[in-house]
Amino acid sequence: MDSNPINTAWDSIQTRYRTSPLPGFFAWWRSELAGLVPKGVRRRLVSARPSIWLVLDEQGERLAVWRGGYQPERLDELTLADDLQSLRQRWTAALAKFDDGAPEIRLCLPADRVLACAVEQPLAVEANLSNALGYQLDQITPFRAAEVFYDYQVQDRNLQTGRLSLDLRLVPKTQIADLLDRLNTIGIVPHVIDSLRDERQENHQEDSEPTIPHSENFNLIPSTLRPRYVFARARLNWVLAGVAVLVLAGVMAQSLYLRNSSAETLRAEVAALRAEADQVMSLQRQLEDSLQAANFLAERRRRQPVVIQVLDEISRLLPNDMWINQLRVSGNELTMMGLADGSQRLIEILNGSPLLDDAQFRGTINVDPASGKERFNALASITRRGVQDAAAAEPGE
Repeated sequence: MDSNPINTAWDSIQTRYRTSPLPGFFAWWRSELAGLVPKGVRRRLVSARPSIWLVLDEQGERLAVWRGGYQPERLDELTLADDLQSLRQRWTAALAKFDDGAPEIRLCLPADRVLACAVEQPLAVEANLSNALGYQLDQITPFRAAEVFYDYQVQDRNLQTGRLSLDLRLVPKTQIADLLDRLNTIGIVPHVIDSLRDERQENHQEDSEPTIPHSENFNLIPSTLRPRYVFARARLNWVLAGVAVLVLAGVMAQSLYLRNSSAETLRAEVAALRAEADQVMSLQRQLEDSLQAANFLAERRRRQPVVIQVLDEISRLLPNDMWINQLRVSGNELTMMGLADGSQRLIEILNGSPLLDDAQFRGTINVDPASGKERFNALASITRRGVQDAAAAEPGE
């Protein structure tokens, strides 16, 4: 008995799996899917685990060699008393018929050599069922756990009564010790020791022999003594599947990395282009502001009269008996203060100019006591058309 907690937990998991509907469902699902695939393609893709059955006759003298699987095939029959060298050659020839690798060896004992009994156990011991059976085996059967090979299957789990119904199979070690030694000398090491189903008892036929053996899917070899069987092709398929998953994960990770890297690159380029666009927009605004300022000055200059033009026009219009003491140009308004002999003429003279219009006096006209001249204060409007005509006439002059 093995008290290793890991093995105990693993045994409990295996027991629960074997007694659940999952194995039957997966077997049905696999067979249904396999039926949809051509046989040749199915053998290339995923072949069934190869197995070879050694069916012992009731006398314990001969072993029928069967190819296991969905369609069992009888390959040979070995008489254990034959020459050892001959048995080894025939065994090697039987193994050579398996193209998918070394098969799993299942030794099938006749039903009358295996003790079968129904056992009930408390549901609470299910987590450590193998050890619990080992402790109570001498109470259930005439044998102690150290004297037999045994295995069990859970048939029912009653939650209401808290009981487990088990189907127990056991064989005394002394009954198969010689057989195992003989097989060992031939080079046969069974991976599974199973019991055959009693077809005659089920069919109530005492003299009929079963055409095809049917095992009960027990393994009487203790878990600590079972030879490890590795299906090379299945392991290779699993390795290839794992590699494919890793490659797929790598490709997905690389795709995500490249996507993120491309996104970061695009974001950086967009940020750089946005900065350049902002810089261009800033330069454009500066250019527009500069153009607007330049146009404003030009337009303001174009709209406002040039003082020298006004002075030239006043100098040309006024007669020699009129003097200007003060002249001011404010926008389009001209203000003049001065002395004249007969200042009433001034309004007519100014209105006669194409540059000036709407001339009038501000306030009253006084006589300057020092010179005896009339002191005037006159206003006039500078016309835009007159300024433009004067500006256009300058180049010609």
